[in-house]
Amino acid sequence: MKLFSKYLCRYRDDKNGATAVEAAIVFPILIAVLFAVFGIGSYLYGTHQAQRTVEETARMARILDQPSQQDLSALLSQNMKNAMFGTYEPKVMIVNQFDGDYAELAITYNFSFDFPILDLIDMQSVSKTQVKLRFIPI
Repeated sequence: MKLFSKYLCRYRDDKNGATAVEAAIVFPILIAVLFAVFGIGSYLYGTHQAQRTVEETARMARILDQPSQQDLSALLSQNMKNAMFGTYEPKVMIVNQFDGDYAELAITYNFSFDFPILDLIDMQSVSKTQVKLRFIPI
């Protein structure tokens, strides 16, 4: 027993390799945080792209003369870029309210980060706007 305690005391006082053990504990946490920050940044970028596409399409729809729902769907799909992670789902509805026809343009962004550990995170955002459709008399 005395020999065993003497053996342990020798290693308890030895500080060689302490940095390697600390690095082995901290490194995986640091990498996970780094990828999480990258994933959140990608999600925010995709949401921003969807909102920007909806707003640009609304501006274009405003200058058209009574566009149909199919015209607006084609215009929205044409302006939409590919999602870095996840998918975009465009939706267009013509609504008759107040004093005329309005187009409700929406893009749903389904985000999924394809990385081991972080692939369990699925987020969704909806970017939408309404624009009044105008009738240009000839």
